[in-house]
Amino acid sequence: MSNKKYIVVFLLFVIVATSVFSQRKNRAPFVRFGVRAGFNMSDLTSADGLDVWNGLGIYDDNLSYKGLADTKPFKLGFNAGLTAQIRINEQWSWQPSLLLTTKGYQVEAKYIDNVKEYMLKINVSAYYAQLPVDFVYKYNLSNSFSFVAQAGAFVGFGAFGTTYFEDNYGQDTLPKQFHIQTNRPYYNPVTGDPVMTTTDPTVHGSNLYWKDEDDTFIPAGTWRFDAGLQIGIGFELKSFALMFQYQYSFTPMYNYDADFTYRYEAIGVSGVKNPFEYLGIKNPGSPHQQVISVNLIYYFDNLKTGKAIRW
Repeated sequence: MSNKKYIVVFLLFVIVATSVFSQRKNRAPFVRFGVRAGFNMSDLTSADGLDVWNGLGIYDDNLSYKGLADTKPFKLGFNAGLTAQIRINEQWSWQPSLLLTTKGYQVEAKYIDNVKEYMLKINVSAYYAQLPVDFVYKYNLSNSFSFVAQAGAFVGFGAFGTTYFEDNYGQDTLPKQFHIQTNRPYYNPVTGDPVMTTTDPTVHGSNLYWKDEDDTFIPAGTWRFDAGLQIGIGFELKSFALMFQYQYSFTPMYNYDADFTYRYEAIGVSGVKNPFEYLGIKNPGSPHQQVISVNLIYYFDNLKTGKAIRW
């Protein structure tokens, strides 16, 4: 699904929610505004292909592609911003918010090349301006305490971030060594040792394989637009709410099918469009982002008296 289709789906979601709200009769709309802040734990759905996307193919001693097994469990972050809750009836409401939220992931993987152990590190931070819209259901446990469930959609735009890449190849030497520039693994004909890493010089530069730092959204193939679905549960006590939420992005963070033909033509290689084709490794499919968050919300129910309005 293209970016335009995601935008259309989100707009239809908002229009339907507004239409439902506008059908309420004989009652003025009730709107409560608030502020929210939360703690994020983010990750990718898969680590498959992250080494190749960063210009490095990792193999075992049989010269079979090994790749990365997994990312580190969750990257910590935050979200903060403004929210509003618009009542449809006694139990239902819809809730738009405007947030600054962080996502990202971390990788730390050990591998062996020519009987030496090395470490690959990737640390990605991404900051998004995000607009989520949720349908909210409340089950009143008392006059001031309620169980809350919500589900909705979101769109976001990647504002800024940092991607840090470090491959400690030759970590026992200073200055650090560079990888052998080869796009296929092989056995050294003199020593018989396997060369178990391959490199793509178009990713981090022809002489820079062990360390690099970029703006997360600057490299081609990284998507700034973000859209997906979210669900959550929690409790509300007067003007306060505590919510636990899960968010899944339909748009991938990286487009593994991106066309970089111009990069390979610049080094004299034709008929290749991305690192997977250059290194001869099967494209595993682009990874998606997911976030678990804990959020605290405070609603300004009545600015004059400071008392909460009962629903």
